Amino acid sequence: MNRTAVKQIIILCLSLVLVCCKNSSGKVECLCPHATICLQPYEGFSKEEVEKILPILQEKLEENVYGMWNVKINDPIEFPKHSYISSMNRYKGISLLNNLKTNSKDTVIIGLTHSDLCADVHNKKNYGIVGYSLVNRNVSIVSDKRLKDKRMMIWKPIIHEFMHSFFGKPHCPNDDPKCFLKDAKGKGNFEIQDYLCNSCRM
Repeated sequence: MNRTAVKQIIILCLSLVLVCCKNSSGKVECLCPHATICLQPYEGFSKEEVEKILPILQEKLEENVYGMWNVKINDPIEFPKHSYISSMNRYKGISLLNNLKTNSKDTVIIGLTHSDLCADVHNKKNYGIVGYSLVNRNVSIVSDKRLKDKRMMIWKPIIHEFMHSFFGKPHCPNDDPKCFLKDAKGKGNFEIQDYLCNSCRM
């Protein structure tokens, strides 16, 4: 075994010591932020499509968000019927969030859809949106309907909503156009977003 390999093993062991400890019952617990992120596609959004965005999502989470994240993909589910607004051809974000509730503090569910979403935001009823979250409730919904490059951009609003729902982070206080947490304010700028700024990153 060469020196580089030995060094990597030592660093890994030290990292485990720093982030884990035994609780009063003798169980080993992780001290750093951690969660299982369940990507939950709705009907029409195939599991294969989600698998294509998984590598870059995992890469960007590792680069920008301190913690241990286990990302898994669920099988597609049907939309709850009461969530659809036929006159607007949109689904109510809050109805979908209520449908995706989780009781686990270590599990985050992020719904994915190709359909248009809406919410009562910006003093407007059923306003068209890309994503929506219940802050600190570990549940979000993201749509690629309004994205210019659907497959290559959807991981950006996924990170945006994850920061809201898991960490309770507000929109970027610096209004940095390249920060994933910038408030779109109805004018999405996902094509230039590239990081979490120093004020928003964990």
